[in-house]
Amino acid sequence: MRQNYEGFKKAGSFTLTNGIELQGELCLQGAATTLDLYSSSSFDRHAGADIFGMFYDRSKVSLINCVTMSGGSATRGGEAYHFSSIFPHFVIFGDQRISSSCRIIRELSFTVDDAATLFYDFDAFGSVFDAKPHVEHIVEAEAKKLGRDIEIGKYPHLFYFTGKYEIFGVDTVLGKISATHSPSYTLPDSEGIHVDNTIRINIAFYFEKTVDEAIGSVLDILRFLEVIAGRPQNISDLRFFPVSAQDHPKPLDVYWCMPPQRERDNESRKPNSFDLLLQVASNSDEFSNVLKRWMERHDEWRNARARFSTAFAYQDSYNVDRIVGAANMFDILPSCAYPEPVTLSSDLAEAQNNARKAFRTLPPSPERDSVLGALGRIGKATLKRKVRSRAKLITDVVGDRFPDLELVVDQAIDCRNYYVHGSDAKIDYSMHSAQVQFFTDTLEFVFAASDLVESGWDITTWITQGSTLSHPFARYCFNYSPMLSTLKKLLE
Repeated sequence: MRQNYEGFKKAGSFTLTNGIELQGELCLQGAATTLDLYSSSSFDRHAGADIFGMFYDRSKVSLINCVTMSGGSATRGGEAYHFSSIFPHFVIFGDQRISSSCRIIRELSFTVDDAATLFYDFDAFGSVFDAKPHVEHIVEAEAKKLGRDIEIGKYPHLFYFTGKYEIFGVDTVLGKISATHSPSYTLPDSEGIHVDNTIRINIAFYFEKTVDEAIGSVLDILRFLEVIAGRPQNISDLRFFPVSAQDHPKPLDVYWCMPPQRERDNESRKPNSFDLLLQVASNSDEFSNVLKRWMERHDEWRNARARFSTAFAYQDSYNVDRIVGAANMFDILPSCAYPEPVTLSSDLAEAQNNARKAFRTLPPSPERDSVLGALGRIGKATLKRKVRSRAKLITDVVGDRFPDLELVVDQAIDCRNYYVHGSDAKIDYSMHSAQVQFFTDTLEFVFAASDLVESGWDITTWITQGSTLSHPFARYCFNYSPMLSTLKKLLE
């Protein structure tokens, strides 16, 4: 999904944070974006965390979180000149200059490439082909306004937008999050009627944010949307709305030099709106409530959810790193995600304490430290127990839809332990790669689905409504029984 300003190239004057003004040229090419600066005098190439520019057409730009990539000096025609190549993480266009420390962003808005599917509002636009009764009144009023007759044909058509701009809106810990229609059109003429619509995702913050804080909020929403859609989202057309003395401040257009991007080589299929885990158009209340509760605990869950996002980004590609990461995300969930630790009996607690004392008297060694670590984990949830507890949140709701899910979970952790610790393997994983994929999908499904269930997701309705299998979780449900049957045969 191409961002606005992609391929932009323009020269101008640029001011470093120490006040030095230099000539340069800005070229926007994603991760290869550069600001090339030149001067006849030597300058500090590291004095520009934020750089402000003005192009020769007097338009302004702010370059945020800049990093010096290269630089030096040379001589040509007997004259020395100095140069530096800068990489900015964000390039912000607009009349108002902004720095990384400015806390002035009150609202933001952006688009994602699956927005039309994620927020499929099927009643917002429509047409009436047997429209003569409706068109007569409209044309009559228009004719009076124009002062001329307008002839109505035998088969008039009516195309409409309901005018309901907001698809959903909910107050969350981040601020008010909403999705809105943004239709654009040209005036009707002999070539016809032309209306295009863009669905935008918006955040209205409770307090002003810095650039990094605003970007962090965008990433938080993307984490949620990729689960609902079933694949990572490409972002474009990001805008900041700053605090200003003006009643209607102009938005700042943001070019994100290294935005989150979906890997094309292993790209999963485009989602079908029917398969989404949550339906905004038909049940905006459920979508809003789940999003609100999901965000409430995001600070505690951020690291684990980011690990899920990294694994999920592989899409249709599977490798050892993916299953290891999919298992490890359960280990970095906060302790409140799991049942309370087991209380040891007095005899077991005494034996644990005596063993600790005995091993602590020994000289330090990897073996001694390993035993002490194992003694410290007695009573605490193992990785298998952690994943089982999360799986139970699902099976308690859907009943026997996933029989023997604990068995699959245990085998998934055994597979991870084989690749991490070299533990004994009950299956030849190199010969049965489909089972490794099944284990990976199980861990990712259990993690994300249990998270949504705790946030209020009606998983039972979703499972029973049917599917076109465009969502990976729908494919997991469809393939669960045959994959479980194969697993049991291999274990025999």
